[in-house]
Amino acid sequence: MSQRILIISLTIFSLMLVSGCASLRPSYNKPDISLANVEMLKANLWEQSFRLRLRVDNPNDRSLPIRGMQYQVYLNDIRLATGVSDNHFDVPAYGSEYFELNVSSNLWRHLADLGKLVDNRQPVAYRIEGHIRTGLFMAPTITLRESGSLDPAKLNL
Repeated sequence: MSQRILIISLTIFSLMLVSGCASLRPSYNKPDISLANVEMLKANLWEQSFRLRLRVDNPNDRSLPIRGMQYQVYLNDIRLATGVSDNHFDVPAYGSEYFELNVSSNLWRHLADLGKLVDNRQPVAYRIEGHIRTGLFMAPTITLRESGSLDPAKLNL
């Protein structure tokens, strides 16, 4: 009888402990991330370097720390870049912050497609996918999936 009461008590205590830890786990609404600009830094036949300027909008009522990210950037379904960044910055509550990524790519196999994009001067669809790490204890990784379009006339290519 006393062993049964001990097991029930430990079970109840464990459940209370687990639910208490879950309430301490910080949660954030997904930030909005948009591509603000693409700037070509240098290009040769085998490698191209770009600077991507991204804007992060924080819809949360507290500061959102960004401690790193893994990402893929696509222009019209052509993978422009993939990689990781260890940029550390905070996006204020209900605020915005810009940051830049220097990326390298080999677009040789997509040269004809990219030439058409430049020649057409039509809006270019982009997609950014990846994961954001906040660096907070027990904080979940924020999944990143944003898309939009860019007007080539406004880019510094």
